[in-house]
Amino acid sequence: MTLAAFSALIIIAIGVLLRRLGVMDRAQAPILVQATLYVLLPALVLDIMVRAQLDWDLILVPFVSYAVTLVMAPVALVFARMMKLGRASIGGVILMISVANTGFFGLPLIAASGGEFSLTVAVMYDAIGTGILIWTFNPIVAAWFGRGEVGDSTSIRQSLKGLLLPPMWALIIGLVLNLSGVHSFPDWLQTPIGYLAAALLPVVMLYAGLVLDWSGFTQYWRVIAGVSVLKLALMPVVAFAIAYAVGFRGNQLDTLIILGAMPSGMMALVMGAHYRLPVNLLAACVAVTTVLSLITIPIVTAVIM
Repeated sequence: MTLAAFSALIIIAIGVLLRRLGVMDRAQAPILVQATLYVLLPALVLDIMVRAQLDWDLILVPFVSYAVTLVMAPVALVFARMMKLGRASIGGVILMISVANTGFFGLPLIAASGGEFSLTVAVMYDAIGTGILIWTFNPIVAAWFGRGEVGDSTSIRQSLKGLLLPPMWALIIGLVLNLSGVHSFPDWLQTPIGYLAAALLPVVMLYAGLVLDWSGFTQYWRVIAGVSVLKLALMPVVAFAIAYAVGFRGNQLDTLIILGAMPSGMMALVMGAHYRLPVNLLAACVAVTTVLSLITIPIVTAVIM
């Protein structure tokens, strides 16, 4: 994990450099998101799930994600009120702390780190755990604190369509194939799937380098410092406590702890902007926690391994 995190940091720096040199800019970043959502991430999920050794314990994995959010959301609310933030900023802090970036960040890092962790657990946690939270919990919180109501049913309904994005279909197809006895693809298909899956980490980290925005750091540095501590230090402890209590052990437990140590989610930033939460606060939280996590994740890994 240390090597994977260091490599990710270098690629993020390359993305920043490309932006500074004018070779690429933020306007081109959505292309990388589309490539990730519609090609690279589905390829990785499909590859993992077809080869996975499935057992009944995996059913509990998404519930660890829900339980972690259930614990962290009130903690975030208390912290935001202690900081005497306005309504919209409170909503932003809850989004930044409660749900982690396990898809665009966690899954690529874990996949690139080798066999130390359970890729199957990571996919189940992200797709059925974090994925559902992103398209349900996030828009409800953002709508309530941003516009003062959860009555924006049209926008929330649009958000729910995110549950039907290709990574979820790849998970379903992979599970069906696996349960049907198909545990590998022919070489002519496995080779391109493998290439696409391997491209996920560099593409996602280049995207991070292009879009990370530090402009709100000066204004909100105290809040961001608190968010970073709660997100990167407390949340993995909460993930450990819940996963251990449920009964996970070994590399499955290690994987759940690492997923709990992931930074704030980029999709929360997008939803926050849509529902009129303070974008500069959210963008700075994402930027700071993303970069800091590449330091804290190897520390967490060293502690648990």
